[in-house]
Amino acid sequence: MKIKIFVLTLFLLIFITANTVIGQDSTGELEEIQEFKDKLASKVAELQQNEDKAIAGFASDINKSSLKIITSNNEKYSVEFDDLLTKYFSIGNSITEKSREDISEDDYVIVTGPVNGDIISANGIYIDTQYVSGSGIVSQTDQSNLALTIITLENDTFTIDVETSTKKQIINIKELKLDNVGFSTIKAGDVVHFIYKKSNEENKNNRYSADKILVVPQEYFSK
Repeated sequence: MKIKIFVLTLFLLIFITANTVIGQDSTGELEEIQEFKDKLASKVAELQQNEDKAIAGFASDINKSSLKIITSNNEKYSVEFDDLLTKYFSIGNSITEKSREDISEDDYVIVTGPVNGDIISANGIYIDTQYVSGSGIVSQTDQSNLALTIITLENDTFTIDVETSTKKQIINIKELKLDNVGFSTIKAGDVVHFIYKKSNEENKNNRYSADKILVVPQEYFSK
């Protein structure tokens, strides 16, 4: 059904585009229409042979016709796009249409389209932000630098910087509701759930700036 809708849309585009040159003696425009029809036919063939997939990763080596992405599993793909067929979007509070020039090195992108090996023929490219969440027990608080040392259940150690922009909440154990919290209230032994933006930069120290933290006081578990 997806292919049928896509084919119908393509033929409508051909019909509309072809009507713009009827009655005009312009070999160049007719050749452009034929080129467009050939590209659409090729795209239909791809859709018939491959299921559309969505693959996400960080962008690099961006040029006029392609870019490369590296996924979170360190898989590498070459993304091919076409000026006529590929659409570009940005994901925020809403999805807005963009252009190829809006993609920058190390942007986190989601690419949709047929995949052949490690090559993606992009139908759509969505510029997004990758968020990562985690949780663990606070082992140390750094009041000077407003940083928390957190040890996860997997025994990984994170240093979480609490910025002015970080949304900070705590569970009110008496009323079982969420309250805003200041850094000085957080103490060793509390459980902290945290969310941060992932970047493509190597981070050997596991230090991140938190977008949000939720504190569960250690007293909650001793009630």
